[in-house]
Order: sequence, then structure tokens, then C-alpha cells
Amino acid sequence: MNVLIRRMKETDIDDMTKVYLDSFKGMRDPESVEKWIRCNFNAYPRMQYFVAEIDGRVVGYILWVEKGGFRKEAVLELEQIGVLRDYRGQGIGSKLIIKSLEEMKKYLMGRGSKLKLVEVTTGTSNQAQKLYIKTLNAKPECLIKDLFRGDELIMIARF
Repeated sequence: MNVLIRRMKETDIDDMTKVYLDSFKGMRDPESVEKWIRCNFNAYPRMQYFVAEIDGRVVGYILWVEKGGFRKEAVLELEQIGVLRDYRGQGIGSKLIIKSLEEMKKYLMGRGSKLKLVEVTTGTSNQAQKLYIKTLNAKPECLIKDLFRGDELIMIARF
């Protein structure tokens, strides 16, 4: 399977809305999801989306957020990653993280910054923790009680 990881284009918003609705339980209204994605897309370069594409179809996406200002030692948050249910377990999430993080590092270097750390917040029972450990070498840092749908774990990867 040939997976292309690339920067999101505005024309990807409808497909990304479908990925969101297939991957997450937070917002269920497609119009609200589309509005949220568009808002984040328009916040470039603070927020940067990348998509996973197979045969011209968007099957996943990742959202990186730069926190605390445009500093020389940048702190990024892996805000969200989602892959369509039919494509999970095939390494697409790993490719999204690894390839898009390479692009984020290039972006940072181009403006004279370097990556200090990546923060990820995930549910305490979310299997994605294994993905963050494998791809980022992220480690649990602290627990936030009852944040979204329950307890959330903050994981940090230091560079």
C-alpha cells in the first residue's frame, strides 16, 4: 500500500471531516467539525495539518500545534491524529507522525528554531499511547482527572 503524507489543502476539509467523524466521539455534527477544521487550517503556521492519502483518498490526518509563541526552542503539541476505521492497524498513524514531524522540524529550522519537546494528551485507556511511545519515545508526565470523556494522560517526548 502506497501512503502519501502531505500538507493539508483546503480542498481536503470534507474528507477530513469524514475521518474525524469516524475516529472521534467529541463532536457529532458534521457542520461543527468542518468549521473546527477550517478554523485550525486558517491558523497556519501555529496549527499545521498533514494528511495521509491512498490512491487520491484522504484516509487520515494529524494536527500539530505550536505552543507558547514562536520560540527558538519550540514546543509542539500533537493535538489530534485520526485514521479511517478500515485503514487502522496498517502503520498509517506511525507514518503520519514520523513524516509530518520531519516536516515540522524542517519548518522550525527554516525560521531558526529547533524542537524542544512534543506534548500529547490522550485518554488513559487509549491504545494510541503505544503509538506515541513507539514513534516519539513519549513518556507519561501527568494525569488530568475528568478532562474530556474521562481521565487524560499527558505524555512528553523530549528532543
